[in-house]
Amino acid sequence: MENIIKAKIYRYNPDRDKEPYFQDYEVPIDRRVTVHELLNIIHRDIDGTLAFRTYKCYKGSCSLCVVKLNGKVVKSCSTPLNPGEEITIEPAGGGEVIRDLVVDFNAM
Repeated sequence: MENIIKAKIYRYNPDRDKEPYFQDYEVPIDRRVTVHELLNIIHRDIDGTLAFRTYKCYKGSCSLCVVKLNGKVVKSCSTPLNPGEEITIEPAGGGEVIRDLVVDFNAM
């Protein structure tokens, strides 16, 4: 059975956008996925312009994939999502947003 995750994702391209905004996505999934997997599905199948860190340790050890999920900082590679969820994803705080969910960790 196919289900949908409704994701509201922070978008900002300083070369094009005057202000950050949120974009809504309805992502069909057929199983439990991590936040990172969801971002990959969106990038691959829905919107190839979405920028996020693509580190794939899947162990939750490097912390380079951190994002805010519903206001809480999480490691996207190891944070599971369930079909039917409605979520908001933003860049992790503390650094300058380079683009979308990519933060300059050197500025932290």
